[in-house]
Amino acid sequence: MAKSIKVDIEKFSYGEKTILQDIHFSVEKGEFIVITGLSGCGKTSLLRLLNGLIPNLYDGEVSGTIKILDRSLSDYKKGEIAKYVGNVFQNPNDQFFSREVENEVALIGENMGMARPLLRERVRDALQELNITDLKDKNVRELSGGQKQKVAIASTLVFDSEIIFFDEPSANLDYKATNDLEKILKHLKEQGKTVIIAEHRLSYLSRLLDRLILLKDGKLRAIFTVEELTADVERENNLRSFHQQDLKATMEAPNNDPMIHIEDVSVSNHEYCLKEPVNFTLNQGECMALIGENGIGKTSLAKELTGLIPMRKGNTSYGQSARSRLSHVAISLQNCSNMFFCETVEKELIPRDKSRDQRYLAEVKKYLIEMELWDKRLLNPHDLSGGEKQRLALLIALLKDSEFVILDEPTTGLDYRRMTLVANAIKEKIKSTPVMLITHDIELMFQTCNTAYLLSKNGNKKIDVPGNERIILDFLEQNTF
Repeated sequence: MAKSIKVDIEKFSYGEKTILQDIHFSVEKGEFIVITGLSGCGKTSLLRLLNGLIPNLYDGEVSGTIKILDRSLSDYKKGEIAKYVGNVFQNPNDQFFSREVENEVALIGENMGMARPLLRERVRDALQELNITDLKDKNVRELSGGQKQKVAIASTLVFDSEIIFFDEPSANLDYKATNDLEKILKHLKEQGKTVIIAEHRLSYLSRLLDRLILLKDGKLRAIFTVEELTADVERENNLRSFHQQDLKATMEAPNNDPMIHIEDVSVSNHEYCLKEPVNFTLNQGECMALIGENGIGKTSLAKELTGLIPMRKGNTSYGQSARSRLSHVAISLQNCSNMFFCETVEKELIPRDKSRDQRYLAEVKKYLIEMELWDKRLLNPHDLSGGEKQRLALLIALLKDSEFVILDEPTTGLDYRRMTLVANAIKEKIKSTPVMLITHDIELMFQTCNTAYLLSKNGNKKIDVPGNERIILDFLEQNTF
C-alpha cells in the first residue's frame, strides 16, 4: 500500500528539554491511527510535527525527517500542505476566524485561491455530508461543542483532504456528541481518508482504529493492532477503557444520614426554563452524578445552588439568599480559569486567615502531592496546563469549609491516571461532605457516584448507579427515560 506518512524523528526539543526521541513509524493510505499515552507523553507535540505546525507556528528544534504523501514536509511551500492535510483541534474555537458557519467552512478554499463556483459547490457538499446545512448561517461561536466539531471537520472536506489530524476531539463533548463524532469518523474512514487522532478517551474509537501508537515519556513505547488491545494492555499502561459498555459501577450505597435538601428549584437562566422543578436529598457518603443533554440546564442549576446566579423558585437546606448559598457551597467551575485570582498556585489554596493554621497547611501539602501539583505550587495558575488547572480548581473546592461540593466536569481531557487521582479525592471528600458531580466521563461516574439525577425535558428522576449502568448509558445517548 502507498505510504501516507513516514516518520523518522531522532529528536525534538524545546530549549534544553527533550520532548520526543526515537520516533519511527509509517502510516498507510486509508489507515485509522490513534496516538495515546499519559498527559505530557508528547502526543500533541508529535501531532504538531506531523501537520507542520512545528516549526512553522510553534518553536522547537527537530532532527529527523517527516514525509507526507512521499514528500518531505520541508519541501512543501508555505501553506501548501493545507491542500492535502486537514486539522481539527481539541477546542475548535482556536481555529475559527469567521463569524458564520458557511464562511468558516469556505475559508481554507478562499485562502488557497479556489475558483469561486467550485468553492461554493465544495462548501455545499461538505455541509450536506455532515448534515449541518441548517447551520450555514449560524454564528460559529454560538454552536454546541458537537456542532463546532462538525464545522471544523467540514472545513477539511473542502479540499477533499487525504489526511485529517484530530487533537483530542472528544475532550469537550458530551456522551451523545461523542457518539455522533464516532459516526462521522466512521464515514471518513469509509471514504478512504487517512485519520490520525491524539486522544485519551478510547472507547468510541475501539471499532474504528487499525493501530494504536502508545507514547511514554516522549518515546514510542509500543504499536498495537486492534486485535492486540486487551484489558491487560489497558491496565498495564493506565489507558482509558476500550469498551465503556462493559464498565460496572463500584460505589457502595450512601448511609441514611440526610445532609442536603433541594426542594422545587426551578432551573432557569435568561429566557430558558426547565419544565419540571428539581428535588433531591443527599446523604453523607453520597456522590450524585447530574446528567442530561447539553443545554438542559446542568451548569445553570449548579450556579443557582451555589448562589452565582439568582434562584427564582425553590428552597435549599443551607441557605435561601445568594450570599448564604455562596458561603456554604464549594464549586469547581467547568471554565476553571475563572476561579484563579492569585499570582501563585500556593496562594490560591492558602487564604490569609489560614496561613498559620498548621492542620490546614498540612492538608494543602497532602493534596498538592496527591494531585501531582507540588512542584507547580510557585507557578502562576494561568501558566499551568489544562489538566493541571482542572486539578487546582478541584482542590480549591475540596479545601473550602462547606456543607456541599459541586464539581462541573472536573476531568475533561484527563488521562486515566489523573482521572483516578480526581476519583480518589472525591471518594475521600464524601465521607464528610456530599458531592454533586456534573460529568460526561463514564469512567469517573462509575468509579465515584452511587446515585445519579437525570435531567430531561420529559421530567427528572434520581436513581442508583450500581445496577443501572445500562439505563444510564441509554439515557446519555437518547436523553429520555
